[in-house]
Amino acid sequence: MRKLSSAMSQHLGKVAKRAIEAKAKNDGRPFVLSHFITNHCMCECASCLWKHNDWEDVPTGEIKRFYREAKAEGFVAAAISGGEPFLRKDLGELVQFIKEEAEMPILLFTTGWFLEARMDEVLPHIAMLMLSLDSARAERHDQIRGLPGLFDRLTRGVKQVRQKYPELSVQFNSCVQKGIAEEIDDMIQLAKDLDVQISFDVITDFRHGAEGAHFSETNRGLPLAELRGVCEYLLQRKREGAPILNSELYFKYFSDGKPGYKCHFPKMCMGVDGRGYVEYCLDLDHNLASIREMPLKEIMELPRFKQLRKDAEMCSSCSSPTMIDMSQVWENPKLLFEQGGIALG
Repeated sequence: MRKLSSAMSQHLGKVAKRAIEAKAKNDGRPFVLSHFITNHCMCECASCLWKHNDWEDVPTGEIKRFYREAKAEGFVAAAISGGEPFLRKDLGELVQFIKEEAEMPILLFTTGWFLEARMDEVLPHIAMLMLSLDSARAERHDQIRGLPGLFDRLTRGVKQVRQKYPELSVQFNSCVQKGIAEEIDDMIQLAKDLDVQISFDVITDFRHGAEGAHFSETNRGLPLAELRGVCEYLLQRKREGAPILNSELYFKYFSDGKPGYKCHFPKMCMGVDGRGYVEYCLDLDHNLASIREMPLKEIMELPRFKQLRKDAEMCSSCSSPTMIDMSQVWENPKLLFEQGGIALG
């Protein structure tokens, strides 16, 4: 397993410290931004719940204003995803601003399609790079993603990143979906060959809309019996020393049959979509407010925003390590540093 850089250790320590403080104060003020900086994407992934090419992106200046407000409100880190963030021409400008002006370490998600061409404008300003990988075979990866040539661009880009930015935390993220069982060993080996770590993300079947409807959904999930077997095997490989980032607790959750968990995600993270709406994850048809229309300070005082932190505790529909592991961190921040616990870098 690649050793954490000193900078990465400092970032994790800062987040863990804030989690401990937030829990002690019990004020329900999130301190990490989960920002879909665009919902536009050129891929056609059947498992995706986030792509909306018809949504209008928030302009550069308004995003900068929002991050100034976020810094003032005590936010300490940002996870930037999409869609494909590199579809924004201003991505380099924005991550530089977030790092230098808002003073937040950045986790950036990408397909890797633009990595070769644009790494030098973006990567110097981020702390972690998360790259989507759905197969160790080029043809299958490209088929799943609906974009011919993507695998070759991705792997070439990773090799260049490893040479030019050796201290950057680089990770693969692989969707646990139909067809993954026969791919696991090959994807782990590819991660080893490219000197990166890998996480496995059990796909979420749907996102909540109004009155029990699904805002978005997919049928790419595994039947529970198969999912349990896959996660038992992933746990075995992790314990054998494979460069798998997921916590042991994450895999145990699924091998135990998805018994449910208490979601604390909204206590730690605020979700913002590509249009600038602060997400109300239990009803995405009626989001909280727009960062383009209301100052963040006022949004965080909305009664419905505060209620979300309580109501979310009754929900366990999300299968992502983002929600499950962060909920575990809320209950025990020491998991960020314990053997077999939550590893982010």
